[in-house]
Amino acid sequence: MFRTMPKYPMWINFLVIENSVQEVIMSSSRKTIGIVLPSSNTTLERDFQLVGPANVDISYHSGRMMLVTGELDKLNAMNDDIEMASRQVGTAKVGVIAYGCTGGSFLNGPGWDKELLRMITEASGGIPSVATSSAMVEVLKNHGIKKVSVATPYKDPVNASLRAFLEGYDFDVLNVAGRQLTVNTEIGSEQPNDIVEFALNNFNDEADAMFLSCTNWRALEAVARVEKQLKKPVFTSNQVTIWAALRTIGVNEPIHGFGSLLEEIRIPVAA
Repeated sequence: MFRTMPKYPMWINFLVIENSVQEVIMSSSRKTIGIVLPSSNTTLERDFQLVGPANVDISYHSGRMMLVTGELDKLNAMNDDIEMASRQVGTAKVGVIAYGCTGGSFLNGPGWDKELLRMITEASGGIPSVATSSAMVEVLKNHGIKKVSVATPYKDPVNASLRAFLEGYDFDVLNVAGRQLTVNTEIGSEQPNDIVEFALNNFNDEADAMFLSCTNWRALEAVARVEKQLKKPVFTSNQVTIWAALRTIGVNEPIHGFGSLLEEIRIPVAA
């Protein structure tokens, strides 16, 4: 008995089979990232999706902490939601939980970032965690940075807290320039071109590197241009958070277009 000829040309059938196999491979090896972030943050999740390597299947699962404005007392109050948000995200059995708020992870000084990670991992049932401020410190130390120039959207009291945090980890903070914003949705509405201009105008030439702070600031879209102009390393809150999260789940592919940090081949954290 003769078999019916394929309806489509043979090369199309091969293409369909190949794509189906790739889809099976991708679905079987999907990686997961949990994100705990302020309720009013409109930038961090988008940046994770923007930067995620095209050849790696990653899904993102968020829990939110209530925050409208970013004064120090409001950031402290927001952190009351850490354990609840971490428990929620933990039910998805993600590979890592990224705490995505720079101010919330530095406001109580050096050591608070580590305590915060302990709380998240414990509340989530043992899932590894990373936090923006811890990742910031790790990246600066890994790159041998001693003197740092900082730009932020924050008002001065939050800037002073950031300075104290960095100085507590033995960095020489040459300046902290803030945009004097407090409403988080206003921070998220700042355009990358404006961030480029603000960063370039406030860089201290004696610094080894620059840090652009705040996970709701669209600095990731600005970092490559700032770095090109300054010819020095430039890091952002979302960049270091993404770097730490991807490294933890073993994603090591260089990512281009978002600053030199993500172009480096990362060494996975030992399980």
